Amino acid sequence: MTGYTHGMSKSSHFVKTTISVPNEVYVRATRRAKELGTSRSALFARAVEKELDEQESSVDVIDRINAVVDAVKDDTLEFSSTAARRVLAKDDNAKW
Repeated sequence: MTGYTHGMSKSSHFVKTTISVPNEVYVRATRRAKELGTSRSALFARAVEKELDEQESSVDVIDRINAVVDAVKDDTLEFSSTAARRVLAKDDNAKW
């Protein structure tokens, strides 16, 4: 492994890229990489991977929530329709 891939999986294939980050982020990333005994590249790669995993996980959660809302919405629609018919049936003098 070369220096910039230090701390990265040996089974990974790498694409070298250039990014621009604020100076403070660079300083903090350099410090943190040294603390972890890894390279900045590995640190940035892990950070991006974590962000992508969290985003995919959030999408999964949102999809599950939407499925529940859709199921409840169907039940609620039926309930609301039945309740409205009952109210209208009781109010024979309603002027619409």
